[in-house]
Amino acid sequence: MEMDTDEPDSESLLQTDIEGEKDKNEAVKNKDKDKPESQCQKQDSKELTRRSERPHMPTEKMLAYQKDECCKKEKRLNTLYEQWKIEARKARQSLKTDITDKQLAEMADSIEDKKNNILKLFSDIREHVTPTADLRRKIDACEAVTNDIIKIVLERMAFVDGEFDAERERGRLRELLAHSYARSIYGSSASKTSVSSHSRSSSATSKRADAEAELAAKEAEYKMMQTERQQKEKIRTLEEQLRRELETQKFELERLQVEKDIEVARARIKSYDEEIKQETRSQSIPNDHQGQRNEMLHHCSVVQSTPLSEVSHLAQAVQDSIAINRLPIPEPSVFNGDPIQFVDWNASFMSLIDRKGISAADKLYYLKKYVSGSAHKYLEGTFYRNDEEAYKDAWNKLNQRYGQPFVIQRAFREKLSKWPRIPSKDAEGLRTFSDFLNACLQAIPHVKGLEILNDCEENQKLVQKLPDWAASRWNRQVTTSLMDGKEFPSFQDFVKFMSTEAEIVCNPITSLHALHSRESPHERRISNETKRNKAIVFKTQTTENSDKQTMAKGQLKTPCMLCQDDSHPLCKCPEFMVKSLKDRRSYFKDNKLCFGCMKPGHCAKDCRHRHTCDVCKLRHPTCLHDYNYENNGNRKQPTVSMEHARESEITDAISLNITRQGRSVITSMIVPVWVSSIKNPSNEQLVYALLDTQSDTTFIDEEVSNTLQVDSQPIKLKLTTMMGDSMIIKSKRVSDLRVRGYNSSVHINLPPVYTKECIPVNRDHIPMQETAKNWSHLKVITDEMSPLLSCEVGLLIGYNCHRVLAPRQVILGKDDEPYAILTDLGWSVVGCSTPGINGSTSVSLCHRIATMEIPALTPMDAIRVLESDFKDVTADEKTISQDDIVFLDKLKEGIKKNAQGHYEMPLPFKQRPYLPDNRELAKVRLNHLNKKFCRNEKYKTDYIAYMNDIIERGDVETVNDDGTVGEKWYIPHHGIYHPKKPDKLRVVFDCSAKFKGTSLNEHLLPGPDMINNLTGVLVRFRRHPIAVICDIEKMFHQFHVQENDRDYLRFLWWKNGDTNSALQDYRMKVHLFGAVSSPGCANYGLRYLASEHSQSYPLAAQFILRDFYVDDGVTSVETVEKAIQLAKEARELCIKGSLRLHKFVSNDNTVLQSIPASERAVNFETKDLTFNDMPLERALGIHWNIQSDSFPIPYPTKRSTYNTSWHIVNGCLHI
Repeated sequence: MEMDTDEPDSESLLQTDIEGEKDKNEAVKNKDKDKPESQCQKQDSKELTRRSERPHMPTEKMLAYQKDECCKKEKRLNTLYEQWKIEARKARQSLKTDITDKQLAEMADSIEDKKNNILKLFSDIREHVTPTADLRRKIDACEAVTNDIIKIVLERMAFVDGEFDAERERGRLRELLAHSYARSIYGSSASKTSVSSHSRSSSATSKRADAEAELAAKEAEYKMMQTERQQKEKIRTLEEQLRRELETQKFELERLQVEKDIEVARARIKSYDEEIKQETRSQSIPNDHQGQRNEMLHHCSVVQSTPLSEVSHLAQAVQDSIAINRLPIPEPSVFNGDPIQFVDWNASFMSLIDRKGISAADKLYYLKKYVSGSAHKYLEGTFYRNDEEAYKDAWNKLNQRYGQPFVIQRAFREKLSKWPRIPSKDAEGLRTFSDFLNACLQAIPHVKGLEILNDCEENQKLVQKLPDWAASRWNRQVTTSLMDGKEFPSFQDFVKFMSTEAEIVCNPITSLHALHSRESPHERRISNETKRNKAIVFKTQTTENSDKQTMAKGQLKTPCMLCQDDSHPLCKCPEFMVKSLKDRRSYFKDNKLCFGCMKPGHCAKDCRHRHTCDVCKLRHPTCLHDYNYENNGNRKQPTVSMEHARESEITDAISLNITRQGRSVITSMIVPVWVSSIKNPSNEQLVYALLDTQSDTTFIDEEVSNTLQVDSQPIKLKLTTMMGDSMIIKSKRVSDLRVRGYNSSVHINLPPVYTKECIPVNRDHIPMQETAKNWSHLKVITDEMSPLLSCEVGLLIGYNCHRVLAPRQVILGKDDEPYAILTDLGWSVVGCSTPGINGSTSVSLCHRIATMEIPALTPMDAIRVLESDFKDVTADEKTISQDDIVFLDKLKEGIKKNAQGHYEMPLPFKQRPYLPDNRELAKVRLNHLNKKFCRNEKYKTDYIAYMNDIIERGDVETVNDDGTVGEKWYIPHHGIYHPKKPDKLRVVFDCSAKFKGTSLNEHLLPGPDMINNLTGVLVRFRRHPIAVICDIEKMFHQFHVQENDRDYLRFLWWKNGDTNSALQDYRMKVHLFGAVSSPGCANYGLRYLASEHSQSYPLAAQFILRDFYVDDGVTSVETVEKAIQLAKEARELCIKGSLRLHKFVSNDNTVLQSIPASERAVNFETKDLTFNDMPLERALGIHWNIQSDSFPIPYPTKRSTYNTSWHIVNGCLHI
């Protein structure tokens, strides 16, 4: 039996209701009485022009008024809360009885409305003051109890637990009393007072406990949800595995049954054969009965032939069935959104899946499986359903987007138009083009729009894709046809022609493609190479009279970037070379190619692999040579900046290795070796080693070194060529390497080795078994030499490793014959490799390598390096361009002070532009802005407030005329929030918005960099004990634009910010935020002001010129007196230019008290300046703790967030 002691008495409820009505009437009267006063105050605020963007602190009268209003609202909130409690208790009593659904719904709506009214009033109170802990507890209880009641109501209306059960409902309502928040609602007055008192005393503790409990519940719920999801995934996986296993077992059962039938058939056939054989062997029958026996045998054979034939047919059918089952299961292809493939894919899907009689859900599953790419994304929403309607909808979408004839036609034609031009020797490319043309021909009956390919203009576009020889043949065929009086050949004739030509050039026996493919690599290189002079520096090759640059080993043959032909590089491309030099250079710029090596990813000044021009021998590609340029012979020596201290060596490698090369018929001392590290002997790499008797240094390929995973030390190498040019490259020194011969087990330790990106040795110079076979005196070593291996030259061993170069045996021939040398690494052959061919190669080698230690760094060297970081020490160190000089001249001639005391400057145009009328563009952008206003009310309010502010300040003026044609420009604008100031919106004018290919910023000069070095400003900031920080208010808007340039700064806006009114033309009077010239103009004006008054205010002028970073000034001085004088001079100097210097912060109390309170930072207006609780300020983005005079690095944590919230609440409670 339920006790009703928890219900309040009717007298207390009536008294509470009467008090609530009185409070309500009193609040309404106060609201009506205060309304004129607030309106008047709002009007006064509009009339007063405030120069500071930060709000002033309210007066004591205003604080008292706000406090009184908050008390009234809180009292009203308590009244609504008591009314809600009465409603909650009534609802609880009603839920004990069986009431209708309509009554339940009305009950839920009533209590929900009262809760919403309470939350709305609570939000109004929270905007002005921090609510008390008791008030927050009431709001939490209100929300929780309301949610409990609504949950029970919804379950009752949905019949979750079946029919109404009074005992069950009482038990459920009794469970609600177990919650702490419910006791204050349903409990007696005494318990209510006790809970309220206890909540006031321990609000923070209970609040934290509730939060922790809620968090634990959420975490438990999340973990349970994750566990359920994982369990469902496991179940789904097991079901899928079970389904697959079941299908496998069914298939196995069917296979066994078929095999059983086959064995039965074979047994029957075998039985019949045995019976026939026995009857044939029977010869003991009498002659007088022979005719009868023969007749019986004939009858028997006739009778028995029928079952034998049936069994044979049965066996053949079974065998055919098994053969069919062994074929792969046919599957449709995956459709990726290419309309060209849609028809074929559609037919295969319909045949293999759609007509199988499966459910719509299964069809959707297979449809999802066999689409990808854009088609899959297009159908993503459809896959959430699994009914027949969804399946039809999916196919309707696919047919609409990819199956329309004009879509397929456009796809075919786009692919034809984008097809690259086929090189003259690309047989496979010609065949591929022919195959696609054949596909287009087959598609014409199904895609009628492709019949346009029969047009002669379309045929001309296709012929442009062909090599010159193929285009000439087609031209001959077309001309012959027209001369015979026939019509222009159709697309079918062109496809037939292409098919024939493709078969001719791809003939596997007699075509040029087949003949060249059967040549050996050696013969192909000999036929392709032309005679050229090469200068080799440690086998680094440069080429004369040829654009072909030596490629590093292992590099893939990249196609031409312009025509995508892999048979030639960009510098050999006919399309590229017919361009003018200016266009070729523009192509390099547009594709971000290096002007030194023609590769992307870096610029020419950082290039370490510059090409050498074949014409002027300078370090640039030959294709960029300017034939109109007169070479004066002056060449700058490369300079190298100081590297890290650990790069303790510079190795000067001066090498001369000149080769006059015709055909490659000379071999050298190159042997295959196994190279490894002493520390890791199991990791061996097979490479070729060049044994160089004229080098005292050993080199290793950098890629091989990385593969061996050995330790290395960075150094620098200085290479000097025959021309006397020096190049300093970075390298690494590697120690503890060893080598052994290809067929040897004896290891030889190498001296320190230096890495090189590649060792470009011509592979034709490698001796092999065929080399020894060609000479009779060398045939004895044929078996001891290795064939040509598929590895690169990775080592160059000099005579500093004399053991490797020492000859163990020498085989000499005649004077003009090669000789063989046996070293510890194996046999090598030096000289002409082929008898009867006189190699036109003469090699002259002169190597000298010297190692020089870098002197130890002195303290003065370190000081000079550190001082080099501060580039703003002297103004002379900054360089300016010709555009910067024009910028400064324009401002110097045009700057003046206007009637308002502001400096006025012209817009620094490159040349005064003639611009198109872009008012329509500005109107479209403003319409988009208005749509955003409709979606975001706060954004609209802040935006209108900002625009009204700049209009009221006089930074903007109304325009009522059309202006001069070509000398006006409408600037679109948008608003952005600062990430660290989410409530502060700034309107940015988009001067980079283009209209008809031009924008305002393209015609403005940005000017020189006049901003002080940030590092230097920050270091000088804490150089002396007394620090001062200040800021110029709205710096850009303090410098005006000349009136004849203001029409270039027009924009559209609604009058008075009313978006329903007509658009009004405005124009800016100041240098706006968004123009590329504004920072330069503002900095020039500030420096001009400081220079103009440097005699009257020397301290302030020096402060502005050296210690300002844009609009923020930070400095430090030796004494308090000097800081006070500096602050005073700086403010007076800025007033001369109508600038306001404010937001002063200092770490000295005396300095701050000498500055008016209105000019200090806002954070200090409520402080007593005793440094007991000094705030944390920002200095150019760096946090500055004023009290400890340090730069902390804040790292936000949850603990700090809780502490901050608690300190805010605690501070508000003590107000």
